Order: sequence, then structure tokens, then C-alpha cells
Amino acid sequence: MKKWKKVLAFALAGVMCTGLLSGCGGGNKVSNSATDIEIKIWQAGLGIDWLDAVIKGFEEKYPEYNVEYTATADAAAVIAAYGMEDVDTTDLYFCLQSSFPEYNEPLMDVLDSKADGESKTIREKFDPAYLALETNADGNIYSLTWGGGVSGILYNTELFKKAGISELPRTTNELAVMCDTLYRKGITPWGHHKRGGYWPYMTEVFTMQYDGFDYYMNQFYACVDENGESPSINALKAKDGRYETLKAYEQIIQPNYVLSGSNSQEHTMMQTQFVKGACAMMVNGSWMAKEMAGEDMKDIFAVMKTPVLSSLTNKLTTVKKESELSKVVAAVDAVTDGEKTLDDYKNGEDYVVDGLKVSAADWDIVYAARNTIAANYSGHGAYIPKYSTAKEGAKEFLKYLYSDEGYAIYTDTVHIALPLTMDNGEMDTSAWTNFEKGQLALLQTAAQFASADNASRHKIFVDGGAANLFADQDYIQYFCTQNAGDRLNADEVWEKHMAHIDSNYEINWLANIK
Repeated sequence: MKKWKKVLAFALAGVMCTGLLSGCGGGNKVSNSATDIEIKIWQAGLGIDWLDAVIKGFEEKYPEYNVEYTATADAAAVIAAYGMEDVDTTDLYFCLQSSFPEYNEPLMDVLDSKADGESKTIREKFDPAYLALETNADGNIYSLTWGGGVSGILYNTELFKKAGISELPRTTNELAVMCDTLYRKGITPWGHHKRGGYWPYMTEVFTMQYDGFDYYMNQFYACVDENGESPSINALKAKDGRYETLKAYEQIIQPNYVLSGSNSQEHTMMQTQFVKGACAMMVNGSWMAKEMAGEDMKDIFAVMKTPVLSSLTNKLTTVKKESELSKVVAAVDAVTDGEKTLDDYKNGEDYVVDGLKVSAADWDIVYAARNTIAANYSGHGAYIPKYSTAKEGAKEFLKYLYSDEGYAIYTDTVHIALPLTMDNGEMDTSAWTNFEKGQLALLQTAAQFASADNASRHKIFVDGGAANLFADQDYIQYFCTQNAGDRLNADEVWEKHMAHIDSNYEINWLANIK
């Protein structure tokens, strides 16, 4: 059977065919049989070389299957026919997470299967903290990751060295001090792109640090208020970790600290400036290296562990000072990095850090906060329509992708890890840059993941329009705009967001889900 793979690039003004990767020309799928697997993929930052390589390996291992794909740069175009059983012949989507799991085949049998020759199920290979985000309210998992990556504070090691910075910040107050140090040394601390860049990813992390995983998932994103009512406007208006995050941003995203153009330019332009040394830090992710492949990135970029929100001391009983919090974070890092063990700090049921008695409860809160990772894995969904004529073949393809063989092909191609481990040993990272290895190290310390794309979130976020922690509002600009008349402090940004909720909750968000 002839095979072809067609790539379409959708420009803003229309659609342009960029040519065929291989095969005999265009047209529709030759057969819609159980062994012909049709894939549609969002051609995002990771590119599609990995998919070509995985398909090649899969077809060699399972010659009974034929795999074709269409790669499109416009995510909306990828899923234009999704859910339309009468016209959609797609068997496997690699796109943004599906917003309508009712159209998707459950993937529990994929998770509970073992690849040939492996001892662990795919479920056992996935990080349980990641799977917690992918678990739907009905207990099923309908989507698994194929891309995305770890997001965090990336920094230029040469500029840090030039500024005399030898110790990375453990708290957000220390981060603010470091920003001032960079600024006074003539180095612009931050750059981001328009609409807040990737700062919203960090907002998810800081909010979860402060509120904890249970509140984040089962109250805010479940839209449940303190009385158990859902959906509830009070759940969206609770003065929680979102407010504390804004207070931190007021200190670290000041106008003098932010590169000109950050509030107006596209991500590629601002990333290029960051790579060229125009600023010292940028919230970005694993994908940046692939997106900047045309630039001379050098191996001078690293990702820091996310500082802990200084106001977390409000939630602690035995750690009340900034200096104490910093010491406990350092102790947590020592355990996480393997320099020390918990027994080195244990004192009965509690802990002792540099003479300070720390309750077990406080230690656990700080540990979870320090190892909360921003990741958009759950935003990159691989899902199979229930109406697919090649469901079993599509499942076999996913099983192959998550097998050691398929996963090695993937990681060797993109130099990015999924929240997935090898069954037999560690992945080969010998060809990875220090930046890529740093991203992997951060992933491997994850105690919990923060993501607005969690599958169990209330439909008021998915269908209603509430979207995420700040309802997709561009709030970062208010802290760093050069126009003093447009600048707002944390309290003013919070009140602006409360007004936005009031004006949209009834007439838009609730109306959209009724």
C-alpha cells in the first residue's frame, strides 16, 4: 500500500501547502480501515521530526499498520472536524488537550498495558502527579501527553556571573533582591512576550505553592466554595494564592526590570533577544531550544528551581520569618538533590534545620511548594475519537510511543522528556545540552504539577470562558508598563480582576454552560 505524509502550514491570512514529506502526492486517505491510522498533529514548538521517526519505528515493528498524518501550525484547524463523526476520519489527534472528552475513547487499557518485554505497565511508567492532572471527574483518562515540557525561570549564566550572582534565590523576596542586583549592574533582569508571555505558567505554580494541591484542584478549579456549592462565584473570588502571587509580582516585575517590547512583541522576537543576551531571565520552557534552533544559543542557559512564595510563611506555624523559610528551602533542596537524607534533619516526628524546630506539617508544605513544577504536558493531548475506525491501531501506536523503544526515539529526536520513565534504565542524554539536562533534572524533582489544563476542571473554565486563574486576562502588563498612568499595583490588579468576574460570571460564563 502506498503511504504519504502531508504537511500543511496555516498562515494567519489563509492556508498554504508547504509540500509533501514523502510519497506519491496529495489527496484523501486511501482507506479508512482498522489498519490505516490517520493522525492529525499540531505542529508546535517541538516540530514533527519526532513523529516521522516514531512512525518509522512503529511500522517496522508492526508492518500490518499504515500510518499517515497531517501536520498543521494552526491548532484550531487541526481539530476543525473533531467530534463530527460523519466527516471526521481522524484516528488519533496530537493537539491541544481535548475540551470534550465525551467524544474520546478512554485510554485506561493503554495505561494498564505493558510494552513487549517490559515489566512495568505504562501507568507505572508515568509520573502519578502528572496522571492526577489527566484524570477526568468521572475517574477516566481520555488524553495523554505527547509534547509540551517543563516551564520555569530560565537564566543566562554568563550575565549572572557578570553581575556577581553565585547563589540562586530560594524565595520570591530573594528573587526581588536579585532583580535589583542585576539592574544596578546595568543588566535588564526580565524579558517576556505580549499578553504576559509565559508568566501565567508561573502564576499557576505560585498559587499552588500557597494554596496546596487539594485547594487548587478540588476547590478553585472545581469551582467549589467553602460551603460546598458549585459552580460558585465565591470560589472564583476567594482571596487566595492568586492575590499573594500578585503581591510578589509587584516586587519582581517592575518597569525598570523588564525589557522594552515585552508587552507588545511576539514570542519569537523576545526569545531571540533573550538568547542574544538582552536580558538575564525569561519564563520559558523546554521547547525554547527547538524554537531557537536557528540562533546560536550557546550552552549558557539554565533553569532555576522556582523560588518559594515568601508569603507562604502565612500558612506555616513553625517557620514565620523570611530567613527561616530560606533555610528550610535549602534543607529541602539538600534532600531532593541527594546531598543529605531526611534522617539528617529528623528529630522525632519533626525536623531541625540550623537550630530551628520545623513541624512535619510545615516541612511537607515547603517540600511540596519547592517541588511544584509548571508544565504544559497536560495541555498537549493525544486522544482517540470514539468513532475512529482504527481505535485499536491508534492505541497500539500510543503504546509504542510510550514503550522504551518509542520513547527513546522521541527523546533522542527532541531532547525533551515527558513525565515518563524508562522501564529498563535511564534515557541516553549524552548528546543533550546543559540546558536540556537541567530541564530534565527539574522534571525529575517534581512533587506536583500545576496546570490550568487539568482534566477535572469545572466546565465553567472549559466551556464557560473562565479559562484559568485570571480568566485569560493580560495582567502582567500592569506591573511593568512604561506609562505610569496605566500602571497598577497588586491590589488594583486584584480589584480589576474581581470586576471582570462580576461582569462575566452570570451573563457569559454561566450562560455558556446552561
